[in-house]
Amino acid sequence: MSATAASSLGVAPTTPSASPGRAGASTRLRHAVLIASPVLAGLFVLIGVATDPGAGVSGPAMWKLYAEHPDPLQWSAYDLHWSYTFWALPAMGAFAFLRRRGAWLANIAGLFGIIGISTLPGILVVDFYDSAVAGVAGVDTLGKVYEAFDGMWAVTAMMMPGNIALMLCLPLAVAAFWRGGLVRWWALPVILVGIAGLWFSGFVWWGGAIMLAAGIGLAVEFALGLRRTAVAV
Repeated sequence: MSATAASSLGVAPTTPSASPGRAGASTRLRHAVLIASPVLAGLFVLIGVATDPGAGVSGPAMWKLYAEHPDPLQWSAYDLHWSYTFWALPAMGAFAFLRRRGAWLANIAGLFGIIGISTLPGILVVDFYDSAVAGVAGVDTLGKVYEAFDGMWAVTAMMMPGNIALMLCLPLAVAAFWRGGLVRWWALPVILVGIAGLWFSGFVWWGGAIMLAAGIGLAVEFALGLRRTAVAV
């Protein structure tokens, strides 16, 4: 590792005692979590969308399916919960790897990660609520409940920033890692393609598969970058 590359990451140039093979247990764990996170995010999102009984539909048709299939819905929401957790983790941990170049982007990514991860669990619980209300009182009653929701400004004020922050936190983190020299430029378009595929598929299985493939590609780049730069932070 050159002194210039080390300086951009805010660490001292590599010495034999700071090589990846002899890094401390906490450093190895930090590296392993960073590498595994995008793969786990993609895997859990694929399982989540594949088991979603209402995937690809919305409104009353989705509510009816949720009421009729509560068990698959629970598995879907549970897996999506963990997907979003691992999705935001690189953003929330980027500051630990970047001390100079990319540090500001890492801070913003971390903030977005916190906003997203603090909002999404509540949004997922709404799926259980939809299933229970539609199962007990019918789809028409659930529709009236949502009409009442529409008059509550705080619902949108909480959900919209959470969705936007979650979508942006991982690309911002990857941009920060590129700026800091940990990953190469192509890592950013890879993850953007993964997110776009998931979003425009309507969160169905093939969109989840695209996200998993993107997550694997990003994990490989993380692994190669950590080995290439010998970061021991």
